Amino acid sequence: MARIFMTGASGYIGSVVVEQAIPKGYQIYALSRSEASDEKIKAQGAVPIRGDLKFYDVLREQSAQADIVLHLADAYAGNFGMDYAEVVRIDNAAVDAIGAGLDGSNKPLVITSGTLVVAPTGRVTTEESALWDKPLNDRISSEQHALKLVNKGIKVSAVRLSPFVYGRGASGVRLFMMMFANGGEVFYVNDGDIKTSAVYVDDAAALFLLAAEKANAGDIFNATSINDVTTRELSEAMGSILGLPVKSFSYDDTVSKFGEFLARFLNAENQASGAKAKSQLGWDPKGLGIIDDIKIGSYVAVAEGLKKPVA
Repeated sequence: MARIFMTGASGYIGSVVVEQAIPKGYQIYALSRSEASDEKIKAQGAVPIRGDLKFYDVLREQSAQADIVLHLADAYAGNFGMDYAEVVRIDNAAVDAIGAGLDGSNKPLVITSGTLVVAPTGRVTTEESALWDKPLNDRISSEQHALKLVNKGIKVSAVRLSPFVYGRGASGVRLFMMMFANGGEVFYVNDGDIKTSAVYVDDAAALFLLAAEKANAGDIFNATSINDVTTRELSEAMGSILGLPVKSFSYDDTVSKFGEFLARFLNAENQASGAKAKSQLGWDPKGLGIIDDIKIGSYVAVAEGLKKPVA
C-alpha cells in the first residue's frame, strides 16, 4: 500500500484529495494543526500527524517515510493580513524540510501554485507562457523554489490552480456571495468582460493524484477546466440566486471600497488552458460548470441561507 504524506489535508481541496485517494488504496498521513483537524482527518480514514509548516523535523521525517508527498497547505489561508514575503519564507522553509526527507529518492512531490502567475495576453495561455511581471502576489517564487528540488533527485511537479476553485457550496464563490449578501448588492469591475479560469474542486483534487502518479520531474500543470467565463457572468449568476441587483463598479471605486488586492483579482484576465494535463496525464474534468453550479447546483442552498428575511 503506497503511503502519501500530505499538508493541507483538512482544507477545501486537500480533504477531497483524501476522499479520492483512500478508495484507490493509498495510506494517507496528514499534517494536522489542531484536534479539530485530527478528527476530520481520522473521519476520512487518514492518519493525523501533529504539526504545522514550521515543524521541520516532522516534515522531513514524514516525507522520508512516504512514497508520495502532496503539499497543499498555504500559510496565507486564514492569515490574510500576513505580509506575503513571510508567506513565501514559510513555504520555502517547509519545502526545504520536505526536500531533505526526499533527497535523492526520485519520489514524487506535488506542490501547489496558481495560474495567475502567467501574464494576461488576451488569448489562451499555457504552462509555457510568459510570467506576469506584476502578479497579485509572489507565489511564483515558491513554485520556482520547489521546482529546484528536481536537482536533488526529487520528482517535483506543480499544479497551478485556477483563480476560481469551486464546488460543494464552498471556497471563493461562497465568500463572494457572503460579501455581496452583506452589502445588499452584487458588483463586477468596469465592463465585467474580463475572462477568467475555473475548476471544480473534485477535478482539481483528481489532478493532484494524477500528477503524483504520472508527472515527470519539473512538470507544471494548469488545473483549469473553464477559461472563458467573464466576471460579469459570475456576478450575474450570483445576483440571480441571491435576488440582489448587479452593478458595475469602476476599478477606482472598487479599490476605495474593498482594497487594491480584491480590485486587481476581479479585474485579472486569466485564460489558462488545461490541455496539457488532459493530454499528458489523462485528466478528465467532469464537474458541473461554474455558472450552472452557482445557479442550479451547490450554491443554491448557500444563497437560501444568506437571503435576508423580508421586513
